[in-house]
Amino acid sequence: MSIRQVARAAAVVALFGILSRTLGFVREIVLAGVYGTTAQTDAYVNALFLVNTVAAVLLYVLTTLLIPVFQQERERSGTDSAWGLLWSIFAWVGIVLIALTAFIAIWPEGPVALFDMGPERSQIAADLLRVMAPALMLQGFSALFTAILQVHGRFAGPAAVGVAFNTGILIGVIAGAGTLGITAAAWGVTLGALLQVLFQLPQFSREARNGGGHMSLRHPSLSPTLVLAIPVLAASMLQQINSFTDKLFASSLEAGRNAALSFANALGSAPRTVLLFPLLMPLFPLLAGYIAKGKRNETAAAFHRAAGILALVAIPVTVFMTIGASEIAQVAFGRGKCDAACVSEIASPLAFYGVAVWGNFIGYLLNRTLSAGNRAREVMIATIISVVVTIGLDLVFLQPMQQAGLALASAIAVYLNTVITLWFLRRNTPEISVRVLAMQQGRVLVAALGGTVAALIPVFLMPSGDTFWSAVVWLAVVGAVGGAVFVVLARVLAPRELADARLSLRNLRGGRAQA
Repeated sequence: MSIRQVARAAAVVALFGILSRTLGFVREIVLAGVYGTTAQTDAYVNALFLVNTVAAVLLYVLTTLLIPVFQQERERSGTDSAWGLLWSIFAWVGIVLIALTAFIAIWPEGPVALFDMGPERSQIAADLLRVMAPALMLQGFSALFTAILQVHGRFAGPAAVGVAFNTGILIGVIAGAGTLGITAAAWGVTLGALLQVLFQLPQFSREARNGGGHMSLRHPSLSPTLVLAIPVLAASMLQQINSFTDKLFASSLEAGRNAALSFANALGSAPRTVLLFPLLMPLFPLLAGYIAKGKRNETAAAFHRAAGILALVAIPVTVFMTIGASEIAQVAFGRGKCDAACVSEIASPLAFYGVAVWGNFIGYLLNRTLSAGNRAREVMIATIISVVVTIGLDLVFLQPMQQAGLALASAIAVYLNTVITLWFLRRNTPEISVRVLAMQQGRVLVAALGGTVAALIPVFLMPSGDTFWSAVVWLAVVGAVGGAVFVVLARVLAPRELADARLSLRNLRGGRAQA
């Protein structure tokens, strides 16, 4: 893929990402307004987590593994053999998904018991999980479709699955909340997962017809691929452990705190969905192609350019979300059954999720670059260390800080993981310069700190208030003042990064690609 193709693919992913995240916000707003932060909402959040965890693990493993493996198999044995490998993986994953879905539908009480929510909430969660069980299989097949489509440079369909999923949940809640209660949201999850599959199926069918090969449980490269998959699967499951422990520890708090943490996490993850994934989704196949062909200098150049653009976005967003957490929570959730206490419960962890945005952006770029070179073992080691540290910090911060302590522990672990992953990447790819990266990020950080100082002036002069419109005005003024000063300083301190960003924007409009 050329720089222009990467930029155009990023634009498509960004468009669907913004639409998906907007619908995600609407979904969370509707859930908070209709059900509030209650025991039922806690049960729903945990049941949905179990379903989404399978999809998240599969999506990470398949996209991380299939793209470099397919390209290497195609270089080594041709396109037919590469497609045959994809079909073999598809068959085995499908068998596992069907068996797992049947298990969950028959005995949902088993997985729900992991959360120790007490008898009332556990029974609600088990009933909801039984309704959601088909969504587990459907989301798994959607993850398979996503990985195979991305292998062939198709990003529109995979990027739109979030729109389909959120639409399904909204339909379920709006149509059935009055008669089914929280169960309507569970039926919405299953509907959303079905829409995900239906949305990608036509594009997947076209690629499958053109690709060749046939469904089979055997392939010469299947066993080596499964060996490569072990550390990737381990790393992905370890990443989900922290989400599980957050749910587990939050479930031990007062009813509703788990839901508040989930709503805050939805807001805190928005920058990754809207801004981070659009760039790195099409960039990953590019990096994998460079590494497969031994183009290490091109890999380093693409990495540094991406890091600069990410810093221009991530650092200001980190500052804005951190100082404006209360106002953002008020605008997003302050209505219906989510009163002032509900908003406060959401805002306290949101501030720490905001702190983690910058680390998440750079850390994910490091992770993807290592994964493109099939360095899953290093990713797994960094994840293990981060998970252990996070759980330890959870236990330290839980009682004095409640759900905010869990978010703080996550933020600290994000930056620890970033440092460890950077060390591994530098050791395996010496062409990527830590000094260049540090100076690049530092220049953007100084510009952002100048914007922060300017933004603090209206913060002290203008109280935000506790209504929707007062919070909107406060956020607009602070964002405008801080953003303007940041752009002015960035023109002086980070002109190269701004030039790369302008080039990407020109490519989005169809301008001529430049080397």
